[in-house]
Amino acid sequence: MHQRILASTLNCSDAPPAALFRVNIPSHFAFLAPDAAAWANTLPRLPALHWADERPPPALVSERVMPVPRQTRRLLVHAFRDRPEGVLDNKWNEHCLVRPYLGRRRRRGGDGAARKGTSKNSLVGSGLRDYPLHADQMEQLGLPAAQYALAMADALAFLHWTVRTDAAGVEFVLARPRHHAGLCIGTQEFDAGSVLGPHAMWLLDFDCCGEMPMTEEGVGEVARGFWMGDPFFPHPDCKGCDGDERLWRAFRDRYLCASREMVRGEDERVRMLPEMVVARIVETVGVYKRREGWTCDK
Repeated sequence: MHQRILASTLNCSDAPPAALFRVNIPSHFAFLAPDAAAWANTLPRLPALHWADERPPPALVSERVMPVPRQTRRLLVHAFRDRPEGVLDNKWNEHCLVRPYLGRRRRRGGDGAARKGTSKNSLVGSGLRDYPLHADQMEQLGLPAAQYALAMADALAFLHWTVRTDAAGVEFVLARPRHHAGLCIGTQEFDAGSVLGPHAMWLLDFDCCGEMPMTEEGVGEVARGFWMGDPFFPHPDCKGCDGDERLWRAFRDRYLCASREMVRGEDERVRMLPEMVVARIVETVGVYKRREGWTCDK
């Protein structure tokens, strides 16, 4: 699926049409079978890992997504930890990719806003790898969350209607920009005046993606994947939170706009599907209970 997504990006001159903010897609280099000779040089460069059959599983070799720089890690540590000592100097934490969770806040009070008075350390994990940055934290830092929502909407529309995959299990991270040309969706950079400085969004993890039938059944699969995956996308169940409502409206409207452009030349049955996707997502609020560590069953 990774190669198919890359090919779709390469073959589409403006994918999606009028796409806004850049979302990078890592290049694909090779496939490693469990008995591939290349593992001999690869395994020593990876963290200590163990497999049930004492040999590695099949793997894809892809472009490395470069972690955020030290100044960004310092910002996160001092903003969201009571005791930052030692975190920055931990080598493990140098490989920090930020996961923008537009669909989740750390705590909610009765008004839907993040609850105050909770210790910083109870809100974040102990490490910086795959660091979850929630909607209220983005607001606190003044990050361009609305721009992230538009970028995710374009990416999701592209996956659904150009690649024709259900996009189940895809992930987004904020990391360093590329220093060379590469395949991406959109062209515009995020607000360079933010506290993160120059940064880019990357689209990752296509293992769970399946074919999306251009039918009502396909719409159901899309809704299931939307709710079962990690909370990257803004959610329609805003619980009275104005900030979440704004993010959802921006995401929904942009998704529909980009989707309509991509299905414009299709028959009427297909042209109706983007609106059906959004309606099904709204209808299934609370139907699918996401589990931490959920993996696809495909």
